[in-house]
Amino acid sequence: MSKKEFVKQVKGIRAMLDGGEDAKCPCPKAKCEWHGRCYECVRIHRHFGEHVPNCLQFMLQDRVRALAGVAELKVEPKPKTPDRYWDHVNKVAPRKGRGLGKGRTTSG
Repeated sequence: MSKKEFVKQVKGIRAMLDGGEDAKCPCPKAKCEWHGRCYECVRIHRHFGEHVPNCLQFMLQDRVRALAGVAELKVEPKPKTPDRYWDHVNKVAPRKGRGLGKGRTTSG
């Protein structure tokens, strides 16, 4: 990639972010304590390393299915955490505030 192409790419990313595209969290786990708080969500998934956050799985699903097909394996989605589990955790262990985490501010 040339410098000119790189600048064009960065400008495109900035325009997309300024336009609000993909600003809403697409994760179906709306009751999750970290829903819409992508920075913290990704940190959690990186820490445990068990799976990719739901909002990023679409990028891998077709590739994994194709690879599994070559190995004659089946791919099945992981069951979602039931809403009643989130209702329960919010009842017995409510979170105090919904800040951005240690050292984080809204200004970036």
